[in-house]
Amino acid sequence: MKPVVMVIDDEQAIRLFLEATLEDEGYSVVAFGDGTSSLEWLSRSVPDLVLLDLMLPDMSGIQVLESLKKLYPHLPVVMITAYSQTDTAVQAMKLDALDYVSKPIELTRLLRVVAKGLEETADARERFQKTNQSELFHGDQDVVPSQSEDMLEIYQTIRKISAGSKTTILIEGESGVGKDVIANLIHRTSTRADYPFLEVNCAALPEALLESELFGHEKGAFTDAINQKLGLLELAHSGTLFLDEIGEMALTVQVKLLRVLEKMTFRRVGGMEEISVDVRIIAATNRNLLQQIKAGAFRKDLYYRLKVVDLMVPPLRSRKIDILPLVEFFMKIYSKSLNKEFNEITPQAREMLEQYDWPGNIRELKNIIERTILLEEGPVLSLQHLKKLKTEIFTHDLPLRIQESLVNPLPDEGVDLEGLVGELESALVQKAYESAHGNQSLAARKLGLNRDKLRYRLKQYGIKEN
Repeated sequence: MKPVVMVIDDEQAIRLFLEATLEDEGYSVVAFGDGTSSLEWLSRSVPDLVLLDLMLPDMSGIQVLESLKKLYPHLPVVMITAYSQTDTAVQAMKLDALDYVSKPIELTRLLRVVAKGLEETADARERFQKTNQSELFHGDQDVVPSQSEDMLEIYQTIRKISAGSKTTILIEGESGVGKDVIANLIHRTSTRADYPFLEVNCAALPEALLESELFGHEKGAFTDAINQKLGLLELAHSGTLFLDEIGEMALTVQVKLLRVLEKMTFRRVGGMEEISVDVRIIAATNRNLLQQIKAGAFRKDLYYRLKVVDLMVPPLRSRKIDILPLVEFFMKIYSKSLNKEFNEITPQAREMLEQYDWPGNIRELKNIIERTILLEEGPVLSLQHLKKLKTEIFTHDLPLRIQESLVNPLPDEGVDLEGLVGELESALVQKAYESAHGNQSLAARKLGLNRDKLRYRLKQYGIKEN
């Protein structure tokens, strides 16, 4: 996949020169003329290197650098300076800029600095993947890749708690963020790895059935109990029991689970014998358990018993730096399992994947990559492949009537094409104007219009000018 270089410079001639030069060198280029629009793009996507001018019309390059480093601390930034700005360039280096080049730009030096920065980026990513993830977990190749600081902290915590084999753990996060994967990773890296890892979804079973599933039952304990049954607690002895969606567990079962955590003993349903177990409990929830406690739906004492270690897994929309590594990870997995060959992503597909908010998180991303590789031929994953899926990823920011027209078959009586086109144009003008924060020149550029044509459409669609 081509490295992406971001150019931020207010001089159009410089931007065009850098775009042409870098594209000839085999890089993908995105270019902006001001700090506001560049930071907005950076909030949704991450390049491999940034070329940043010190003088911008709306803010200084130093201000952009500071904001950029808060988003992506390890992203290499090369400053573009005038000869008279050497002191400011030194200030930028103190803020962790990689290097600087002076105007007029010496092409040989520029390309050397860019190549060096991209090489360091690639090396850093490789070290990150190996040292902080796979090697951190004894060469485990199933560790989901991440470049997010939040996820790295979670991985470091998992490494620390692997020594404490009895510590209970609560994993919190939205549906689809991979709580089950985290639970499995904890088990695999612990001293319990050679023993069972069993799981149950507490939301999938009614109260009586969940109780029997966890604790087992004696013969004759209830009408259908024709034989003795061992519960998951017994079957997971010496290993790990993962309780997914524990926020859905009934209060009566919560009481019995609390006793297990306190004494590591329990009775089967209908039994009198005290059974001792050695099992680690990992629980997960997408609910806010503190709100559940206030509502009387979850026991406070159980909450604190479970939360000896608390791991909060962030949603994918808050760590977009992970989207492309995850895409590549799943492409590799499904290319192998489906006997296909996908090893590259077009810049247009990359941008769409990065800009989507992924309400279904990693699960949604995984499903889309699997479907694409199943239905299409490689080796390049393209924007057309994503459009063919007719999923939310393509239509999520379009008006509902247009979404329905794109996803559903066209009716026999036809559609109001002019009305739909007008609705789409209105939505795009509104989106461009809002994303440009009312800057008409920038909004017009985003739409490929001149300023007069933009103002005409703002008036036509009743969009209030700032």
